[in-house]
Amino acid sequence: MNLPGRRLAHGRLHLLLTLDSLVVVLISVNRKADGTLAYVADNQFLRWVEIDNMVLGLCTVLLYYLVAAHLVRDARPRRRGGLLALGALFTAGAYLYALSFGDHEVTNYLHGRFCSERLPAICRVVAFNDDVFSDAVFLAGFTLLNTTIMLAQFLFPTDRAPRLGDNVLIIVNALFIGAGITANVAFEKAGFDPFVVGGTAVFALVLLWLSPRQPVLRYYGVAYGVGLLATVVIKTR
Repeated sequence: MNLPGRRLAHGRLHLLLTLDSLVVVLISVNRKADGTLAYVADNQFLRWVEIDNMVLGLCTVLLYYLVAAHLVRDARPRRRGGLLALGALFTAGAYLYALSFGDHEVTNYLHGRFCSERLPAICRVVAFNDDVFSDAVFLAGFTLLNTTIMLAQFLFPTDRAPRLGDNVLIIVNALFIGAGITANVAFEKAGFDPFVVGGTAVFALVLLWLSPRQPVLRYYGVAYGVGLLATVVIKTR
């Protein structure tokens, strides 16, 4: 994780952000790979693509927790204020995030396998859970988790300003997230996604303006700023 000739000030944070980028790549590979379309069991209750998405969702939540815990421990001075609120926010976000995966992965499988050509009443219910309800719950959980991370950095700031090597790695990892945002918002059915991306970008940039030395706020500012800008450019072409 170190850059030649440059000593990093936030090595552990870069490791966690790099793992998050890896999860984003694995999610894309899982969605596109033909091998994940095989059934998990003989009763064909789900395919590996759905199971893998659930596991990767768990990895995402664990990484969010590790980043938040690192930011709190790394703060100097270590302040106690806000820990209870951050814990409640993270718990609510993790619950909604997990709930969305449980609803979406099952109904997406049923929708694609049994309801592609006809829409009886049960298929309309399945389609609504797949396309609308699970997406709304996912966005709510995703927003709460990201808000927790940004507020953790803002309420528990580090006194070590990012160095050149830190900024390079922050931008590289942020671009992975920005690319993922662009792929999911600009090239697929939008729904509420653009509003969530726009709101998150504005929130990140406001916090970054208030605390410009904080590495995670730079990370979010670049990731969501790039994702939002690229989406607007693609959608308006």
